Amino acid sequence: SSGINAEYGDTSYYNQQAADALLERLGVSAPYLDSWTQNIRTWLARTIFQHLDKEIQMINKTLEQIGSAECKIGCVSTAVLSKISINKHEHMANIAKVLPYLEVSVNQEYLVHRIGELAAGSCLGCFRWESGGQYKNAPWNKELPTDSQIVAHCINTYLDSHLPRNPMYPEGRTFTTQYFVQTPNKADSKKREYALFQSSIHPPHFKVLVEDEVWEVSKGRNNLFHSLLLLLFHLRNEEHGMLGPVNLGPTGLNMLWIIGS
Repeated sequence: SSGINAEYGDTSYYNQQAADALLERLGVSAPYLDSWTQNIRTWLARTIFQHLDKEIQMINKTLEQIGSAECKIGCVSTAVLSKISINKHEHMANIAKVLPYLEVSVNQEYLVHRIGELAAGSCLGCFRWESGGQYKNAPWNKELPTDSQIVAHCINTYLDSHLPRNPMYPEGRTFTTQYFVQTPNKADSKKREYALFQSSIHPPHFKVLVEDEVWEVSKGRNNLFHSLLLLLFHLRNEEHGMLGPVNLGPTGLNMLWIIGS
């Protein structure tokens, strides 16, 4: 249903009927989707957020020990961190691994704090799809990234780090460049076999692109998770469980268990 909604502007960014029809066509029932959603939240918490949070804490501890406490992650810009990683390389090799995750927001203090909150517990319990956490005792505002934006950026970055580097994408963002499309770019902005597509920033909304088709996904708090699950489902069924040259099964990134296989 298209129409104008005072808070969000155009509400035509999703199509519930098409989303329901897609699940029926793929043979994905609601109980499956619920169980897979729990699995992917657990996987994101354990594999990405807890590791990232631990890594940030360890780097910050090292910075304190070498007398650079004022340059801790969360206190300075990514540009400054980038310089530190080059200048103090023997201590700081891991900054280069963490940096790409931090590029989702200029507000490093909020971002690092929120990564810590998302890492607590076992399944992103505090996740707020269209907003985020408090900042300096004030409620979340639109200057800050939504949790959906943070999670999408972090999984893109995680997959970037596991795909072989490609000279066509010098910044090392092989997954993001090939398999992620974000508005204002259109779904058909470049030819690809499959991709995750963010069609709206506020509220965040994701869809899946497969060949020439746009797969509609239900809106709301599980939209990002469902989009990731349907992309995984497609890769398992149509791409032999491969993301480009990378195996998503137990001998590779071990993500296929998320959708029960």
